[in-house]
Amino acid sequence: MPHRSSSGFTLTELVMVIVILGILSVVALPRLLNRQTFEARQFYDEAMSVVRYGQKAAIAQHRNVYVNVSASTICLTYAADAACADATAANHVLNPADQQWFKLVPKAESGVTFSSTSASFYFAPLGSPSAGQVDIGVTGDSMTRTITVAAETGYVH
Repeated sequence: MPHRSSSGFTLTELVMVIVILGILSVVALPRLLNRQTFEARQFYDEAMSVVRYGQKAAIAQHRNVYVNVSASTICLTYAADAACADATAANHVLNPADQQWFKLVPKAESGVTFSSTSASFYFAPLGSPSAGQVDIGVTGDSMTRTITVAAETGYVH
């Protein structure tokens, strides 16, 4: 008698796949559909990029670049007394890609804020921060991520 090989899945294999898909849909799907998680991480990455650019601009232009942080805004300026609301264009650090001011404000619906109300400092011409190590907390989606600027090197991580 010839041996018949059957192809396909057994009932046990199909039930196990359905159980695994059910567990994943209960655990992972709500997290993937929550936009605030993605917006909070995006804002944290953008804020870190702004701070890194501030250090690079200070080194490249051999001048102080001020990082001004309030509860809802982070921006880069050349003047110590220039606030993020300052409209004087001469004080702004411009993005070379679009010639817009480096000013980052989170979307209102994202629920993202800076955890410290004021963490302003400047990068010296050699790239080190004026205030030693600086920690900037970005709070969103029920968690706080910290941007750290190393004291000696100005390394932003």
